[in-house]
Amino acid sequence: MSLTELISSIDHLSQPEKLSLFKHLAAQIPDAELQAIFSASEYPIWSPYEATEAASILMQMIQDDRETATHA
Repeated sequence: MSLTELISSIDHLSQPEKLSLFKHLAAQIPDAELQAIFSASEYPIWSPYEATEAASILMQMIQDDRETATHA
């Protein structure tokens, strides 16, 4: 059976069957390889810490909005 045929067959499985298949396949992969797969990626996380330019732009927008509301 080719990989394409296998994937097509997997698409027709129920969710519990897919989960069971996933567990079976994961058990076939050595722990060291799994660790390499799941720990290799780094995901940057944005933080407002030290975002002074963004803070000043936001403050200016708030002041402009207050002035517009006052003059209306």
